[in-house]
Amino acid sequence: MAKNKKAENKKTAVEKVNIEIPFEPNKNQTYLIYSCIAVLSVLLAVVYLISANSVNGYNGFPLDDPWIHLTFAKNLAEYGSFSYFKNEMSTAGSTSPIYTVILAVGFLITKNEMVLSYTLGIIFLVLSGIWFYRLSSFEFAKENIFAIFCTAIFAADKWMNFIADSGMETTLFIFLIILTAYSYKKRQAVATAVFAALLLWTRPDSTAFLGALVLDYLWCVYLSKKDKNIQLFTKQELMKMGGIFAVIVLAYFGMNLKLSGSILPNTYNAKLTYYSPEFRSRSEFLKGEVWDYFTSGAYGIMMFGFIISVLKLVVDTAKKKYNPNFLYIVFSFALVFVYWYKLPYAHRFGRYLMPIIPFLILVSMTGFRETAKYIGNYFKSKQIANGFNFVIVLLVLLFSFQAYIANKASFAYECKYINDRQVVAAKWIRDNTKETDIIGTHDVGAIAFYSQRKIVDVAGLVTPELINKLHDENYVEYMKDYLKKSNVTYLAFLREWYRVVNQTPLFLSPENTAQEVMEVYKFNPDSTHILSKRVNSGIEYVGQFINQKGMQNQALNVLNQLLQMDNKSSLTYFLMASVYGGVNDGKNYEKNLLKAVELYPDFKEALSALGGYYKSINNKPEAKKYLERYVALNPKDLKAMDMLKSVSDTTSAK
Repeated sequence: MAKNKKAENKKTAVEKVNIEIPFEPNKNQTYLIYSCIAVLSVLLAVVYLISANSVNGYNGFPLDDPWIHLTFAKNLAEYGSFSYFKNEMSTAGSTSPIYTVILAVGFLITKNEMVLSYTLGIIFLVLSGIWFYRLSSFEFAKENIFAIFCTAIFAADKWMNFIADSGMETTLFIFLIILTAYSYKKRQAVATAVFAALLLWTRPDSTAFLGALVLDYLWCVYLSKKDKNIQLFTKQELMKMGGIFAVIVLAYFGMNLKLSGSILPNTYNAKLTYYSPEFRSRSEFLKGEVWDYFTSGAYGIMMFGFIISVLKLVVDTAKKKYNPNFLYIVFSFALVFVYWYKLPYAHRFGRYLMPIIPFLILVSMTGFRETAKYIGNYFKSKQIANGFNFVIVLLVLLFSFQAYIANKASFAYECKYINDRQVVAAKWIRDNTKETDIIGTHDVGAIAFYSQRKIVDVAGLVTPELINKLHDENYVEYMKDYLKKSNVTYLAFLREWYRVVNQTPLFLSPENTAQEVMEVYKFNPDSTHILSKRVNSGIEYVGQFINQKGMQNQALNVLNQLLQMDNKSSLTYFLMASVYGGVNDGKNYEKNLLKAVELYPDFKEALSALGGYYKSINNKPEAKKYLERYVALNPKDLKAMDMLKSVSDTTSAK
């Protein structure tokens, strides 16, 4: 029986189909592949820049954050200080001090912030592509064709190209993660220690990768007792690695401690506070910002391969067998877990989770390769197995390139979106305020860089004194007091963040839109009225349905609650009037409009509404009074001018 069983097992093993496609490039072929990766990466990234410039007529960034790095870097280059205004605001406000230092060196070569940022982003994209190919080649040692496929998918990825042009440290971070993984897999002790430590200098969330690295090595140590093929670092190498890592990391902690009294950057603490799980849904984060993000388009296809690899990892782990994807899969889950637990927010475009993308590609391709082996054995056909693999690769490449093309318009739009708000406001402040003026704002990137004014950051990124108060019920009052003590003279707020009422903005952009308007106000500590976040959120909520039929009672209930919290808001009274106007309640319509104008005498919309209302009830003197006030504020409104003329002629005749 035993002999028969052995014979059957031997027969089964013999019947396994070898589906390998052997290809190991020589030195010249390898250099050619590197060159192709570099050219393709540069070309695809530059296409986004050219397209956006041709659409918008200028260069830009799709985020405000790049100018935070640039402001620190410019001051570091010019004043030798890690500060946010000349050499006067030293603070650990950059989550990526190593990227800031690289930018500072760049400023010694060029003063053009766009050229500098684009160049660095694309350089690190190219380096990421080359080392991703090398890492993939390590995993597909005998089938280098699949390493080429992985790299082609990476190069065509819409988010890799998008973020490379965004002025952020993301491509540097991804490059260092891939470089660390490659050095570790090759058991290069010094390189692994140096690059692993530099990861922390690049982003605090690199702890997810460092943790995965430690777990992978501990698992290797455990398995090596029975599997002598598993290579480990020597004791001397481990000691050397520990020393190098400790020195670099302690320097990072020491710098942050000296600058802000914390071992981690202000921005990290501020974002942890602002996007606390207490105020954001973890389940919505997992569904919308993780699952939906990584199952759309080409990612949706790759997710099948990723899941197959995860299942194989579970099986191999249960069998106490090392799986080469252990590090990549554990890191992917660890990064998601860190954000789920501490900060359930992937930020715009999912950029906090973008470091997972190269490993999604690599792990999914190994998963599909494993599937192809099963298919080959089942059909006893190498051609069917590899045909399956090639179809998958072609589909992923097709979907990736389609997404790349579609995302080109999105990049241009997002650059314009930021320019129309933060950049335009910053340049207005620069041209219309004194150099000694101080600006209070929550978007500190472009406004600080282009206005060249001192900034007080009410979101706490570069003003850490405010971080612990961000979610206090009375934060606005605390903030106003802090702004007063800091001698702030102007405010620059997006309405959705902080709304000033009872006061006319000196500047707003863009006009004629209801979505995120940047407003600049003169700050008068005694009269400037800033709505609390709760009241402002209530106004945003009511605005979603205020004009819908059947929703008037709900709108009035919410607005009455808001007035109980803050009865000095002219905007709330104006919205109340709008609801009453919709149900033809003239008495309350008039009453609330008058209250709005009492609190805010230059409230154009309320003045116009009162003029129209009094004209409709044939009260010509009152109509004339309010229309005159409105036209004085808005002389370009020809319709209002005609209305004023009609009531003026009537009153004159009488």
